[in-house]
Amino acid sequence: MYRTLLADDDFLVRSYLKTLNAWNKAGYEIIKDVQDGEEAEAFMESEQVDVLITDISMPVMDGIELIRKIREKNSGIYIIVLSCHDDFEYVKEAMKLGADEYILKNTLDEDNLYETLENSARLIEKRKQQFHRQEQNRKLIKMGSHAMKYHFFNGLISGTLKGNLREEKRAEAGITGKFVNSAVICMFVKKWPLIEKQWSPLEIEQYSHNFRHRLIEKLEEHLGAENESGEVICLGTGIYCYFLDLSGICKSSAMRQRLTEAAAVCYRFCCEDFCDMGIGVSGICMGEDGIRQAYQQAREMMKLYFYEKKDVLYYEDDERVSTQLPKACGILLGELPELKNKKDSDRIQKLWTEVTEEAWKLHTEGRLLIQWLKKLDHVAELEREPDFYDRLDGFDGLKKTGEAYSEELLKKEKEELPEGISPAVRCAVQFVRDNYQKPISLQDAAGAADVNPAYLSYLFKQEMEIGFSNYLQDCRIGCARELLVNTNYKVREIAIMAGFSDYHYFSRTFKKVTGLSPAEFRKNGCLS
Repeated sequence: MYRTLLADDDFLVRSYLKTLNAWNKAGYEIIKDVQDGEEAEAFMESEQVDVLITDISMPVMDGIELIRKIREKNSGIYIIVLSCHDDFEYVKEAMKLGADEYILKNTLDEDNLYETLENSARLIEKRKQQFHRQEQNRKLIKMGSHAMKYHFFNGLISGTLKGNLREEKRAEAGITGKFVNSAVICMFVKKWPLIEKQWSPLEIEQYSHNFRHRLIEKLEEHLGAENESGEVICLGTGIYCYFLDLSGICKSSAMRQRLTEAAAVCYRFCCEDFCDMGIGVSGICMGEDGIRQAYQQAREMMKLYFYEKKDVLYYEDDERVSTQLPKACGILLGELPELKNKKDSDRIQKLWTEVTEEAWKLHTEGRLLIQWLKKLDHVAELEREPDFYDRLDGFDGLKKTGEAYSEELLKKEKEELPEGISPAVRCAVQFVRDNYQKPISLQDAAGAADVNPAYLSYLFKQEMEIGFSNYLQDCRIGCARELLVNTNYKVREIAIMAGFSDYHYFSRTFKKVTGLSPAEFRKNGCLS
């Protein structure tokens, strides 16, 4: 049924027209009748109307003015003019302004109206199809120009596009917004590095295209004309920005309301996506460089997701991420080889606590902390799953990693022992690992394992496939290798720390095992 609005100041005419069966028979429904153009315009602002039947001569606002206003806003409504013989000049004006059909009031009857409505129905359907094709073409053109729009906004963000060149490129890209006053909403896939590893390039391209297309439709659906000057741009690496033009709004409160409404639409849309999304929202920024500032603010909020668990993060002046690593990060990285050899778990955990406390206080950028953790694991010789760092759940994940760090190191050492090793040899191995920096002997290890030294020597060789003395020497040389590469201690000091009481004996033994003197080994900086 075509939703029809009837506008005529003559109550009797309206009453007569509503009694005719031709409306229902031809597929029309009169949903409202009004007495002037002003009432008709107000009704159409809140209700969908397919067909308008309007008189030309009406008080307050006549049919001519009503048609003019309708065509300025919506070319899709089908307009039929009611007129008398002496209104012919007005009829011509109405047709010129965009009326589709006219009916003489004195010829109106059931059959005449039905014939007019039947002919109009075919034209209405044809217009709807044409309007739909135009809308589809408009959307395709808008989607197809993404590359040009991407380069335009990339130029604004980098600060390389200004003045006349900015306006020239804006026109070329078909961007209607002036972006003098602006804001930016950044949406991003939280675990994008994992997706890049799991999906093919084609799958990533299809996802990004569909995400942008669906978001544009959602914004148009909920914001309507308010969305016309906004642009959705895919910046790559799982980041999608809604650049919001606020140039046509004067009051800051109205700008804030528009931004909040847009952020709410983006949030609801992201909740429906199968990827876990985060949203960072800028403040309202003024001037030609405002959009660059707004983008930086939104990206700042994205970085804060490492610490915050809110659905949407709005920019505040006192919220910043720091590019400064906690001092404890450097201390732990430098001391770890020695602490590992000494099994000083208390010191390791103390430094880790300082790292997390200071990182939280500074809000150190998460990317920097994860890079630091990779270096720490390398020094500790800790091997993790390939995607461990990509899956790290923000600051909470970093904190849990720190809390378990000493345990991970000890677990690694325990797992290195051969399977099926006897309790006596296991005890001797642990004794050596805990005490190799001291002047210990086979007798000391046998005492710790509560077995005969000769029996322990035989058993150790059988199960560990290396003699006790050589194993003790390997532990000491391994400690020296790490200290040479990862610390600034003097070679003589390292010899003592590794358990060698005689410096010259240490130097000879070290070169015999590694093929290099301690000084040469440090210069090469290699643990392999």
